[in-house]
Amino acid sequence: MSRIYKYFANTNPMVQLLMLLIMVVVFLFVGSFVSLLFLPLFSQGTDLTEALLTMNDNISFMRFMQALSQVFCMLLPALLFAFMFHSDVVDFFKLRFARTQIVVSLIGCVAFVAIIPVIDIVTQWNNALHLPESMSDIEQYIRNLGLQSEEMVAMFLEQDGGILLLLANIVVMAVVPAVCEEFIFRGAMQQTCAKWFGNHHWAILLTAAVFSIIHFDLFNFMPRFLMGLLLGYIYYYSGTIWASVMAHFTNNALVVFMYYFFGAESVEISTPGQANVWLILASVVLTSIVLCFGIKEAKKLNNKGNL
Repeated sequence: MSRIYKYFANTNPMVQLLMLLIMVVVFLFVGSFVSLLFLPLFSQGTDLTEALLTMNDNISFMRFMQALSQVFCMLLPALLFAFMFHSDVVDFFKLRFARTQIVVSLIGCVAFVAIIPVIDIVTQWNNALHLPESMSDIEQYIRNLGLQSEEMVAMFLEQDGGILLLLANIVVMAVVPAVCEEFIFRGAMQQTCAKWFGNHHWAILLTAAVFSIIHFDLFNFMPRFLMGLLLGYIYYYSGTIWASVMAHFTNNALVVFMYYFFGAESVEISTPGQANVWLILASVVLTSIVLCFGIKEAKKLNNKGNL
């Protein structure tokens, strides 16, 4: 039992979530400050004022800042949260990974590949939505936020470089997000919501919604929400956080590899009207089969009961 835990034992789950939010905000500011301390290392020969003014054009620094900010505003708050409110951090996050869980974890990865066409069509539909005319300025602002995020990702992926750059992008865009986001959303939030609601399914729904909202892109809310649901159920049925981390990593790494080997066209979302109906149906059927098989295997391993 951690020394911190004895001071926060029996704290209401709603209060725990509120404190988690406060920790995220505090660590976000701390992480931003800490990342700026490393700016001189990425701006050799440039004075500090000019480095600050041009840091958005410094791709290496922005890549480093992206990774560090996720560690600070997601992973560290999640770990501190666990030490504060739980006597066994390993058990709380479900960090143990038995050989018998490998199959279920791989099934989760396959499900993420199988569902890609469905995510594509849902993204088309979500992007095509519009707010009322009276809210056009708000809509444009929201869309611009999403574009800024996409432009930063494209900036990382389009930078010229060899295998070392590919590995750097895999770490920053796949490994770090998979670990950090799963620890705070599936680990800390989903577990606490389940305790609060007394129902894992409601916890998964709420966590998936927050997971999507936190990306600040209303017009891509539904595809991220669906991915959040899938990750939530992978975590719940597998009994280990490493299963959802692996699935999350698979989704992100696939984009990085496709961009690196096949170019930007390979990861572009098709425009409305281009969707292949048979491909969508095949995706739905295959994903359903994979998930049913995965749930069956997970129940045999963990004896968690029915959906």
